[in-house]
Amino acid sequence: MLSQEFKATVSDKNLLRTRIMLKDSFVVDPTFVQLDEMLSYARVYLPGLFVPFDGECLENDEAKWNDNVMNEELVQLVTNFSETRINHLKKVVSKVLKPEIEKIRRKKIEQSARPPISSQFTPPPVSRESSPLTKEANRQKALKVLRNEGGKIQNIMTEVTSRHTWKPTNVDDMERAAREILRAAKDYKNNR
Repeated sequence: MLSQEFKATVSDKNLLRTRIMLKDSFVVDPTFVQLDEMLSYARVYLPGLFVPFDGECLENDEAKWNDNVMNEELVQLVTNFSETRINHLKKVVSKVLKPEIEKIRRKKIEQSARPPISSQFTPPPVSRESSPLTKEANRQKALKVLRNEGGKIQNIMTEVTSRHTWKPTNVDDMERAAREILRAAKDYKNNR
């Protein structure tokens, strides 16, 4: 999942900071899941992100790939942010950080076996024996969520209308609010 900080950096068209954040993701998540997601997003919203490969020699001898080579390649990426360097760095990082990658993959497998964490608003279970007072309290909670999340969407639309442009974060914020509205509407309906 993309961080709000990254989305804001891209939205602000901060090319250098975006490139640095992308470079850092090679080490933060050497499985490249985060990098690929960030690159996909930045490609859409930040024209000029990539430059042509400068033609400087890349270390292609895998036997020489180590932390020093990887770090040097990462530094070079910031000044020559090219597809060629990114593809080469993926190979270098995959070899140099192989133990870390295996550890991350094992952890993800373990986490996928666990039940998902619920969202911010989980409707209380409805039993056939719910008292009228309990049902009314649940409806009021649902209405409060509906008003709050609806207000968020309205505020975003007002901001977009006044700016005449969308920020990448606007859509994500509206999707989150819409999901909460759907959950609250279902809870309200189940407590009639």
